[in-house]
Order: sequence, then structure tokens, then C-alpha cells
Amino acid sequence: VMEDKGSRVIGVVSVLPGEGKSTVAANLAGLLAANGARTLLIDGDLRNPGLSRSLGMEAEHGLMEAVVNGQTWQSVGKVDRQTKLAIIPAVLRGQFSHTSELLGSAGMRRFIENARETFEYVIVDLPPLGPVVDAKAFAPLVDGFVLVTEWGRTPRAMVRSMLEQEPYIADKIVGAVLNKVELKKLAKYGSLGGSERFFDRYSSYYLEKSDARAKQAA
Repeated sequence: VMEDKGSRVIGVVSVLPGEGKSTVAANLAGLLAANGARTLLIDGDLRNPGLSRSLGMEAEHGLMEAVVNGQTWQSVGKVDRQTKLAIIPAVLRGQFSHTSELLGSAGMRRFIENARETFEYVIVDLPPLGPVVDAKAFAPLVDGFVLVTEWGRTPRAMVRSMLEQEPYIADKIVGAVLNKVELKKLAKYGSLGGSERFFDRYSSYYLEKSDARAKQAA
């Protein structure tokens, strides 16, 4: 779905709030930047900018102001000196009810097209699919979606139903993340010889290695 794109815009979504999509978006962007890809992380959840809060970004201006004023990403972007990851925060301005219109606007299209000229990857943390239509409004600008769903909390039937209701989003999903997995319980669902049954031994192996390195450094 994204093979022929010079740069890629990836929207990160969940079905329900609180499934950890903002953390996944930040980690994905950080991983891409660490591998040398020019990466921009955008907080596109204008109703509840949890990504901006978790990153401690207390900005006066963010995505909304840049799009409304016809500005480019440079006007509100912050670049991490160490990782080179560029981040655009969102600033909550009371109860702004027209977020879907803003995300689907011509101004937003211009903003994203400008970002494509600089970045190889644009990762956008979007609101959950369930409560609002914002992700659907932004979908025409997205090359692919990553769906984040929480282990043991979000019913499979709800995820399936949501994707059936939103085929335009479903057709663009390039991957799914099962988040907050309880590894000890996961073993019950794996095959008899599956690697899930050995996570405890994997983790103890790496902890032993880490302890050994710490002792050598001391």
C-alpha cells in the first residue's frame, strides 16, 4: 500500500481511548529516527493531546494554529537535538468542536504536503475511531494506518465491527499492535512449542546479561 511513496504518512489509531496509541506513535517515530530516517511526529489528537502531555511539551502554538494560519511545520515544530526527531505538539484550546473539519481541510493537506518535502516518515497520533470521526476525516492524507488495540480489554467483535463500518480506513491498515500484553498469560494461548511459553526464560537471560555488564563496568 505504501511501496511507491517517496515519503510516508502513517496514522496511529485505536478503537477506544486509553489503549496506548500515543505511546506506540512516539516509539515508532523514535525508532525510525534512531535508524537515520528523517521523521516527523505530529500530535493530531486535537481534542485530547495526550502525546504532547506525555512528552512534556507546554507549547503556546501547535498543529491547529499552524494549519489555521497557513504556516509550515517549521513554525511550530520542535527538533530533539539528540535523536533529530521533529515533533509538532497540539495545544488544547477549550472545547474546539470542529477538529474533524480542520483535519480534513485544504490547509491540513498543504501542511502535510509541505512536511513530505522534508521528511521520509510523518507519524500522526490520531483520536480513537470509536468516539469521533477525526481519523476518518484525515484518512485521505494517510498512506497507511497502524491500529493499536489493548490486550484483554477491547473486544474483538468491536474491532471487527468498527473496521467493517470504516472500510476506507480498514483498506489502509498496514499493521496492528496488540498493546499491554500480559506475557505470562500469553503462553496459555500459544501453540505447544510456541515461543510465547519461553518469554520468562528469555527475559531472565537478558537480565543476567545486563547484570553481568553492570558488574564489569563497576
